[in-house]
Amino acid sequence: MKIKIKVKTLILFSFLILLTFVWGIPTAILSIANLFGNNTDTAALFYEKYASYPTTSKVKGGYLYADSRLKGFPKFSIFLDGWGGGNNISPEEIEKVKNMLEDAVKKTPKSSEAVYYTDSYRMLLDLLIDVGDAEALKEWISFGQDSADEKIVYISDIYNAFYMHVKRDREAAKKIIAKYEGSELADVNFEILKAEIELFDGNYEKAKQLYSEVNNISNYWMRRESAFGSGGYLDRSFWFEYIMDDFRGDNVVTGTVTFEGKPMPFVEIYVQKADGSLHGGGESYIGITDENGEFETMGLRDGLYSIGIGIDSSVLSDKVLQRSNQYTELAGNGGRVDFTFRKTFDIKLPEPGQIVDGEEFTVSWEEVEGAVYYTVDPVVTEEPYKKSGTSFRSPANDKNGNGRFTANYAVFDVSMLRNQFIMRFGGDGTSIEPLTVLGAFLPGAEYPIVVNAYDSDNNLITSSVSMRSYYENIPSVIVEGKLTKGEEMILKRDYAGAINYYEDILKNNPDDMEALKYLTRIYGTGWRLDMGNLEKAYKYGKRYGDITGDNKMLIKTFDIMSKDEIKENIEIVKMAVEQAEDDIWENKYYFLSRYYIVLGDYEAAREVLEKSDTIVDTLAYLNMYFGDYDKAAENLQSKSYYRSRLVSDKVVNAVRSLAENPPSSRDVKSFNDFLLKLIYGVPYEKGQSLYDETVKQIDNENIREILYEIYLENHWYDRYSD
Repeated sequence: MKIKIKVKTLILFSFLILLTFVWGIPTAILSIANLFGNNTDTAALFYEKYASYPTTSKVKGGYLYADSRLKGFPKFSIFLDGWGGGNNISPEEIEKVKNMLEDAVKKTPKSSEAVYYTDSYRMLLDLLIDVGDAEALKEWISFGQDSADEKIVYISDIYNAFYMHVKRDREAAKKIIAKYEGSELADVNFEILKAEIELFDGNYEKAKQLYSEVNNISNYWMRRESAFGSGGYLDRSFWFEYIMDDFRGDNVVTGTVTFEGKPMPFVEIYVQKADGSLHGGGESYIGITDENGEFETMGLRDGLYSIGIGIDSSVLSDKVLQRSNQYTELAGNGGRVDFTFRKTFDIKLPEPGQIVDGEEFTVSWEEVEGAVYYTVDPVVTEEPYKKSGTSFRSPANDKNGNGRFTANYAVFDVSMLRNQFIMRFGGDGTSIEPLTVLGAFLPGAEYPIVVNAYDSDNNLITSSVSMRSYYENIPSVIVEGKLTKGEEMILKRDYAGAINYYEDILKNNPDDMEALKYLTRIYGTGWRLDMGNLEKAYKYGKRYGDITGDNKMLIKTFDIMSKDEIKENIEIVKMAVEQAEDDIWENKYYFLSRYYIVLGDYEAAREVLEKSDTIVDTLAYLNMYFGDYDKAAENLQSKSYYRSRLVSDKVVNAVRSLAENPPSSRDVKSFNDFLLKLIYGVPYEKGQSLYDETVKQIDNENIREILYEIYLENHWYDRYSD
């Protein structure tokens, strides 16, 4: 039977198919993308499909996809005190976005695409600033200046003015700005750049006025999205309200940002108080590197600062920052801070997901020039089978007990690592976390491996993992086997069941190592926070040590105790210390110092801390307490001393002055009373009153200077009140 189809029907049907292909499908894809919202990864996938659809305008499609991926150019902030933030976007994605924008800008736009075209051009320039490509930025600025489109010419001019501003040729920048003063083309970026130039010229009140006008501009979304490849310029109100009055001065900080000796342009420079915390967001933007990687900040007042940088996350995919342990002290002559990035190096063994089928595995890596020693840091997560929760990295000891390696390989024993990595995780307040009992390197769980290279001053040179990494596809090990019945109970937090299970085992086999080990840890750390049993912990731990000759397991169970917990259980702790006194374990000196402080044996506490590789503030305080001020000053100036306000010259000089000009006995007594309280531990809520009471009793200006810096270091104040 023949089926007859009218020609009109066939034409209509064909038209509908064509209409669906040309308009319907891309419209549906775009509607779905818009439904998910511009700032989601799912939306970005649909925008990409829309951009790559055969009938989609490459100008509109390319811009929408780029806008969905770049999300306003947030910066990854890096300070001495920490780092974080930024976009989760790879270098490959950045390159894809850049190519799309370049393709869009090279086309001749239709009149309906004019807005997308100019926005694509502006976003391309923003992206080149964001990733630090100065040469490409200059090329595309020149491209815009040859355009017949006055809006494109304007954008290229304004970005050229920004480039001149970054080069610190502000007169050239101002000449370009003057061309568009009062012009209808002038937009938010024009106003922001004017304000920035005035700010960096030191005209603070003028800059404040200009930024006030910027904040009143109605098209706020333009400022929210980006300005010159960053969010750091967008709203200076925080700077003017909270920062400028505290920081404004005459000290200009200079420096460079380089990668393997090559300059890194357009890296933002930030500042914050040296208070041991991280304040992200770029609201304290004070400078930017030029095409030579050099920068000069706006003026800062005398004081101690943490100088940091803001950079696109994708740029960090292969980089490690060589970090200093010191804050920047400014005292009238400016300062200098250099940021040096090094390329990551490769781990040869293990491969990602390598199965460990025995008790040992080897880690090997390529040698790093200038490295004096290496550490191998496994990554331990709170929930190892889910790869989630709190994570930490800590140097691992090899099978010989060494934690620093001069060769480019090390061999590790799995059972030793399980006993080494015992951490008290936060938990829910009603029970200890399973890994506090089980340790790390559980069978079937994956543990990423990181290798770090250090110089002779214990400064990090580089690492096998970049600063921006999520531990995916990096070398890792998975130990073969499965958890025992008792270990599964512990993992499920069935501590009561585990106690019964292991105590039943000991009735038949008093020397069962697994039972002794886990009972020691469960009772030692408190299977419920108020139901620990240190007598039983000591009993089982001592038995374990007598059988194996390894007395570290018991004392390491106790070494997470606070001073108050040690004090409450001093007799049991004393027996554990005596049993393990000849052994070496992680945190030995730190634990023993707390133990001796509780006993009131401050000389013994000082002696053990002097044996540690790292100098802590307690050692400096003990030396001050004993009147050994020169040694205390040496502690503060040591490269092994952690980051602290106390490293400043004024504190060190004040401490040395106490040796040269001894204070009165009355001042010494009040100071020492304060130091003993500090050494034992001052609750935060009592810090302010302790400081106030002590200062009233002391006349010596050097001691008062030291006390004030300790007060600031411990945050015994409202951050924005002083």
